Amino acid sequence: MQPLSEKAKGKQRAIELPDSGQSPNPVSLPSTRDLVIRFPEGTPDLPVVVTQHDTFEDVKNMIRRERPQLKNRRLRFIHSGRLLPDTLLLHSWLVELDEKRKQSEEGDSGLPSSETTWIHCSVGREIEDGEDEAGHEQKAQLQPARGFDRLASVGFSEADIANFRQQFHSQSASNYLDTDFETEEEYDEHARALEEEWIDSLDSAGSASLSQNSSSNPDFWTSILIAFFFPLLPFFFFRNNHPPPVFWDNGASPEPTGNVIFSKVMQMGLIVGFLINLLFGTWRFLLDAS
Repeated sequence: MQPLSEKAKGKQRAIELPDSGQSPNPVSLPSTRDLVIRFPEGTPDLPVVVTQHDTFEDVKNMIRRERPQLKNRRLRFIHSGRLLPDTLLLHSWLVELDEKRKQSEEGDSGLPSSETTWIHCSVGREIEDGEDEAGHEQKAQLQPARGFDRLASVGFSEADIANFRQQFHSQSASNYLDTDFETEEEYDEHARALEEEWIDSLDSAGSASLSQNSSSNPDFWTSILIAFFFPLLPFFFFRNNHPPPVFWDNGASPEPTGNVIFSKVMQMGLIVGFLINLLFGTWRFLLDAS
């Protein structure tokens, strides 16, 4: 075997030595991860295999299925002194945990860590009837619809209700200026109360118009009697009010406010009573003249 020249040796090194920064086959992350749940004394550990879509809520269901003695107990997961929420995705959380572990270690090979993660499960008291996992009392019945949500029962869609609500609260923004809300629930409660008040005012206005159109309206008869016995006094309040001292940028003048003493029905009754008084006076005059 003849020895290689320096030029051939250089070519051989270029061929035999691969680039250390490139890998011919990229490493893919596993779709499942191993997890071990450690319980207090008296309950054996439970190994669990989680997928990419599993949460701690799913792990709780596995624990209640594999450990029947913990079926009605409150379960809490703790890792490194931190309480883990039930909605946390386990697979992505374990991947981030391994990345942090790799950064803290020296001489890492670049492969995914195969170490099994241990999580402590705290076992609480039993869940009583009418309570949920968090210890809050469950509502026995649904809350009745309030505000504009009541319009859904008469055929309005959610988009229509949202449009009504946006227009209503944009025009009633002054009702929120002097009110401070500590929580979102207080804001929603105040908004629903305003909607209920506005809907009730529409109902009362409709019933008032029906009562005003009826012949048994007491305001109508009261105004007739007032105009009959005091024919000139009520007309003093019939004068038009002066427009408010407001000047708009476009030069338009505001409309004067209506009469706040006598309603339209009472004004009609006053006119009828005045005419009755006039007819009665004419009849008396004709009788005295004859």
